[in-house]
Amino acid sequence: MEVGGILAPGAAISTLIKQWHQGERLMVEVVQKTAEGTGTIKVQGQNLSALLESTTTVGDKFWVKVGNVSEGSLLLVREPLVEKLAGIPVPPQQLKQLTERGLPINQEIISLLKSFPTANTGLLSTLLTSLQGTPLEGLMMNLRKAIPKWEGLSENTGAEKLVECLRKLGLNYEQRIQNLMTLDPQAKEVEKNSLQETFKFALLKALQGQDGLVNHDSEEILTNLLQKLTGQQLWIKTGALDNAYLLLHLPLLNQEQFVPTQIAIESARNGGKMDEQHCRVGIQMDTLQLGQVGIDAYFYEDSVTFRVLTDGHLPTQLLEEALPETRTQFAKLGFNLTKIETGELGQNLEFQNFLQGSRRSGVDIQR
Repeated sequence: MEVGGILAPGAAISTLIKQWHQGERLMVEVVQKTAEGTGTIKVQGQNLSALLESTTTVGDKFWVKVGNVSEGSLLLVREPLVEKLAGIPVPPQQLKQLTERGLPINQEIISLLKSFPTANTGLLSTLLTSLQGTPLEGLMMNLRKAIPKWEGLSENTGAEKLVECLRKLGLNYEQRIQNLMTLDPQAKEVEKNSLQETFKFALLKALQGQDGLVNHDSEEILTNLLQKLTGQQLWIKTGALDNAYLLLHLPLLNQEQFVPTQIAIESARNGGKMDEQHCRVGIQMDTLQLGQVGIDAYFYEDSVTFRVLTDGHLPTQLLEEALPETRTQFAKLGFNLTKIETGELGQNLEFQNFLQGSRRSGVDIQR
């Protein structure tokens, strides 16, 4: 139930700025929403146009406080749903991210959560280069085998290969260890052998046993990689309140080169799963022809709308050629592609923030 990017006529904003004061507490109500994620909110009897998160529904009400007030703009910040914990030096936004993910608050977890979204997504390429010719080269080659190739992600098996990659990396490592306690002896032995095939097991073994760590630099490299892997685990399918959130740095291989891919998904909850019919999906990756490309998609009921974001001009002919096949593929999944737009990746700060784990937490009213 997040709202952001509120729009209103300039005259209306000027009036609101004069009426409302910083720190003032106001009630926001969602009164209308479209499939494209736009809608209307009501504040003190006045309707304002808004961009709405996929999980926001008509009738939602929540308290906000007036934040920064400046000429021509006004920010309404949604009140956190939890009490601030005494003695924990966490910035308010970070506190909210932690508590909504149901995680214990300690400095190590805070550090992992804060550093992972902004981590260098090209780390794996750097590691392969730095570890070539060392005793740890075999470790990185095993990692390469676990990562799927872009050309091998077919319509029928692509999803299975991606899930298998996450499993081989060891992103459910601790969960599987916990589940060992419930298995019979034979199944437990099989699972233990399977755990030893994960990349996280190999990392832990190398660090704990100092296998092949010829110098401090090697140890630091593997420690950083282990922290990135653990940080990734903390950001997968998280959230403890109404929304589920997933942030993923997915490695892919294209012509034997690592392609950094970032994925963020926020959705309503469907039992213990994410609700694929009410969600927002953000994807950013490097391409050979267009450079970095971002996809910002909104799924609502049986429809989907999205924007294609690039750093340069996206050829209209290329988009028109891809559109029929794109509509067909979404139709196979049960979604009707209702609108597609283009935009500049570097100028879309809200999309970049979404890929770094920052959810819309306020009402931003601007001219």
